[in-house]
Amino acid sequence: MKRFFGLLFCSFLFNSCDDGNIKFDTFNFDPAVAINSCSVNNGLFFKVKNNEALILQTPISTFANLVTTANTPRTILVSSTNKVVYRLFNTIISNAYFCSLLPPASPTVSDEWNAAAGVIGTSGIIEVTTTETLNPTTQVLTGYNHYVVFKNITFSNGINSFTYAQYVYGNFVTSI
Repeated sequence: MKRFFGLLFCSFLFNSCDDGNIKFDTFNFDPAVAINSCSVNNGLFFKVKNNEALILQTPISTFANLVTTANTPRTILVSSTNKVVYRLFNTIISNAYFCSLLPPASPTVSDEWNAAAGVIGTSGIIEVTTTETLNPTTQVLTGYNHYVVFKNITFSNGINSFTYAQYVYGNFVTSI
């Protein structure tokens, strides 16, 4: 009887817990919150939510002040030049983390997901639709709004991956 209970206990113990890996298959950043950049010349654009960041590293030419239409947005392939990265930090961060000349040693990155090769053989597409921003009173051009959407983008941490058919990153505003 002791052997029976011993085997029962061992089988329960080994079958009741997993290997400890956290399965992560989505993130959620409010598309109404503007995309930030400390200096558009460095090509680093980001959104921060508590201890999470969604980062786009791309040349400033991605946000050229040239009007496009919803039917013909500017299309950029995710690549080694145009990176999309999700980072989870061990504590709450602010925009100042990305604006330091030398990023601080703390907080540390707990988890990182990079745009990776997707089902269609690309790492995904960044679509940017650019419209003019006019002063509502004078109708004078004050800048441009760049609406950014990721399409067919797959994120991977080297172990797991997940894909968004479409993910609205949000708006980045440039002034003239």
